[in-house]
Amino acid sequence: MDQNELMNLIFGRVDALNGYWNLYIAVTLGILGIMASGKKFTKQTSIKTLLTVAFLVFAYSNWSAISGTNEQRRLLIPLVTASYSSVAQLTEPPLYWLLALYHGALDLLVIGGIWLVRWPSE
Repeated sequence: MDQNELMNLIFGRVDALNGYWNLYIAVTLGILGIMASGKKFTKQTSIKTLLTVAFLVFAYSNWSAISGTNEQRRLLIPLVTASYSSVAQLTEPPLYWLLALYHGALDLLVIGGIWLVRWPSE
């Protein structure tokens, strides 16, 4: 594999990671939008429990994809030669623990939004 193909692969992983974050944002806003609608069913404990479980399953699978893609980027960058190293450094992925902390904090905020926020009623 030549360096151009390798750089395309690295940038492809960057695009994939952005796609996973965009999906996360869309699902999060969808769940919070349902709660913010103020419909009567959103006050039911069973609906809140269902949304929480569904979100946790989604969040876990999303985190798995994000962390896997991040690791792929981390493994690809050392393969780039000196002539591309400055470009490769720009695509350096965030540290695993920092990414996990960020994702986990957002997950807790969403679950808190489901259970603790007093959304308007109909």
